[in-house]
Amino acid sequence: MKAHVEHQLLSLPFGQVYDTLKQRITDHGFLLLHEIDTQAIVAQHGITIPPLRQLLFFEPKYIAQIMADDPLAINDIPLKLVLQEVDAHTTQLSFKNPVGSLQDYGLDPAMAAELLERVQALVAF
Repeated sequence: MKAHVEHQLLSLPFGQVYDTLKQRITDHGFLLLHEIDTQAIVAQHGITIPPLRQLLFFEPKYIAQIMADDPLAINDIPLKLVLQEVDAHTTQLSFKNPVGSLQDYGLDPAMAAELLERVQALVAF
């Protein structure tokens, strides 16, 4: 497993986790930029997988700081939550830890720590 990916198994159905996280993203001041329905995409190619969604989000206020400090860090944003159905009553939730994924850029470590704190708040179940 990649060192900077945090994950948790939730004893909740996929749909409930999905709906809750979509709402929490905006409730916590982020913009939901895009949603990737991986299950639907691969189904178009005859591949069947359990429900799998990727929610891409970020907050614009950080962009100016990133662009001023190290524009290459744009390669590691937006942030993304990955939700995967394990079974009817269990969902795996994962995301890249921004402290780890942004550490090799010339960014203020406090910004990455703040992002991590905010993401942890929205994924707390």
